[in-house]
Amino acid sequence: MEKITGLIGRDQLIDETRKEIKKGKNVLLSGPIGIGKSSILQAALESFINAGKQTVIRLTDHQAKGQFVEMARQMLESRLVTAKALGLTQKYHDIPPAELEWDEIKRQVNRLSIRDLTAAIIPALADAGKKPLIAVDDMTFLTPTQQAFWLAIFDHAQIVGCASEKKKGLRKLWWKMKEIEVPPLSAEATKQVVQSYIIKKGVMIESPDLYISHVVKQSGGIPQAIYDMLDESAKERVIDKRKVRAMRHEAGVKYLDFTPVMLVAGAMIVATRYVAMGMGDKTLYVMAGIGAALFLSLRFFMFKGIGR
Repeated sequence: MEKITGLIGRDQLIDETRKEIKKGKNVLLSGPIGIGKSSILQAALESFINAGKQTVIRLTDHQAKGQFVEMARQMLESRLVTAKALGLTQKYHDIPPAELEWDEIKRQVNRLSIRDLTAAIIPALADAGKKPLIAVDDMTFLTPTQQAFWLAIFDHAQIVGCASEKKKGLRKLWWKMKEIEVPPLSAEATKQVVQSYIIKKGVMIESPDLYISHVVKQSGGIPQAIYDMLDESAKERVIDKRKVRAMRHEAGVKYLDFTPVMLVAGAMIVATRYVAMGMGDKTLYVMAGIGAALFLSLRFFMFKGIGR
């Protein structure tokens, strides 16, 4: 979604992350799934990638083995590690890294264990001169048994990562990292995101104010939830009030339309009052009146949040 709306409301957080990286610190962006950690990481890394003064290795795989394989590939492409060090067959040893076809050698690298990959990666990182910057999109799934391998990498590279959960068994890793918690977007920033999306996508909305307030309230400022709601609703030709109330996001929250229930309840209260009048039952009439008052109060509070 940032391609459409940018990273509205995240400038300060991106600047803070960039400053900590520039200081040479290991940084951990923490927060729940969908909060936008990877987007902030990517934005903070851009200046380092563009400067070209430090080798930047970006790992997008969520599993530990995949991350090591991805690290080996990028280090091979950057000439930080050799085909020989990775244990590739003899025919690849004299081929320049830029000419190696990854599809040909991927299977061989995949066969290596994390221990073997680390045995090739660590010496290469140690000989790299200036510490490479390794950015890990997700460190959530690292296990305590893999901690030793990563601690060895920390000694020879600067690490910037994201995690939706800090496992207790990985305390030694977390202690080495400066934690920056990624909060939900503010209501004002969420509103700006929605307005920007509406304009750039040309979404037709019957009641823009209702639409915006609904997304702001129901998303809780979580970027992924905002995107899910906007993307799903943008598929409609015209978004009316009924469709706004039916909007949902990936958290699985379903927004029910209580209008039929309220209509039935209101009709029953009115009918009860007429029956009481016909029977001359003052007690029933009074009770129906109290029910009507409660109904109107309940209706007001239920629909206040969605603009009715």
